[in-house]
Amino acid sequence: MSEQAAAAACGLPPHHTVRSFDLDPLGALEEGHRRHGPVFRMAVDGQETVLVGTWAGLVELFAGERGCLEVLNTPLVHDLFGRALFNLTGEGHAEARRRLRPALSGRALPGYLPALLEVTDPVAARWAQHGVGDLYTEVRALTGSLSARVLLGIAPETADSAVFAAVFEPFVAGSGAPPGRDRFMTGRYWAGRAARRRLYALFTRRAAAAVAEPGTDSALAGLVAAFADASQAVGPLPDHLLALLIAARETTASLITWCLVELAGNQQHAVLAQTEAHVAVATPEVLARRDAVPVLRAVLAEAQRLHSPNLLSLRETVCPVDLGGYRIPAGTRVAYSTSAGHFDPEVFPQPHTFRPRRFLDGEARGARLWAFGGGAHACLGRPLAELMALTVMASVLHQGVPRLPGGPPSRIRYRPAKAPLTAVPLVLDRQEIAS
Repeated sequence: MSEQAAAAACGLPPHHTVRSFDLDPLGALEEGHRRHGPVFRMAVDGQETVLVGTWAGLVELFAGERGCLEVLNTPLVHDLFGRALFNLTGEGHAEARRRLRPALSGRALPGYLPALLEVTDPVAARWAQHGVGDLYTEVRALTGSLSARVLLGIAPETADSAVFAAVFEPFVAGSGAPPGRDRFMTGRYWAGRAARRRLYALFTRRAAAAVAEPGTDSALAGLVAAFADASQAVGPLPDHLLALLIAARETTASLITWCLVELAGNQQHAVLAQTEAHVAVATPEVLARRDAVPVLRAVLAEAQRLHSPNLLSLRETVCPVDLGGYRIPAGTRVAYSTSAGHFDPEVFPQPHTFRPRRFLDGEARGARLWAFGGGAHACLGRPLAELMALTVMASVLHQGVPRLPGGPPSRIRYRPAKAPLTAVPLVLDRQEIAS
């Protein structure tokens, strides 16, 4: 009996053999789903993994996730992030989400808008005057400043801003060390651990200042209050801050980069959105309203659909679970791809084409997208990340229409976050073009 037949007899999904996953991961996933449907098996990073995609597959996964699948993180992630939300399980995970959510969504968001614009407006003005040599590098620096401002209350061009930037970089570099035991042999791992300690000291000092003079333009005071009586199972606030900061910078940087790349390549949408951007800069509160700035929101939704920042999210089954008609045993490595769901032509016609109008015409709904995950482990920072992206787009379009002198990115990496592999220059044309 062949391996494929033996697996089928045991109820496992079919195995998909592909040699080009690292070179063309999206192509490999799409081919696998065309051949095998929503669920199949494939080697990912040398380990057998059950892949879940297509819209129907993701809906089924997220509906049955609670109590059956847990986030699968490496020893490196546990070392650096401790008891951050994505390392927690069970009741501790649920309680930590409950305590984090109010500061990251809902009524808290409008209060952050002045702080966000305080960061984005001068950067957009500089881009308009001098252009951008490497868009992704500039956007990562911008989202780093935005996350420090909103999550820690650190204003740009201050002493703590310089301290944060200097310490956060080696921490991020440390997160890219080998995930297994080889991490102990690399200098960047130990530099990351040292940076973690220095970041904790900064968090402690900023938290004390936030308690002494609470304000509404950063999330820190609310988070300190929310975790004041938290049990050990919930994890310490500094661990959660580390996770929020790295997600706010890396994931949001990817999303904003692709928003601007697509606006530069589809200038008719940029011109339509520019009218809303002028209004938003004058009356920022509209950026936090779901019924306002529809074109900007449609561009953001389509960028999420077409350029999901995270190619794969890893899980492990903690009990047998049914997926796609197969019984997946406990202890199985499972990965889902939001891109493989967002490119489902039955849900999104012309899936590889940038068409924001699908969200304006009611053909699709941005709230249903999976770019920030779904189910029990959906990213809590989605509302804040979207607000950051809308604010950056508004500030940039207020200054001019984006253009890529060298054209769109020719080479792309997909992990850890989707980003151009080569420098992408950008300029802002102040003269509005005719629609």
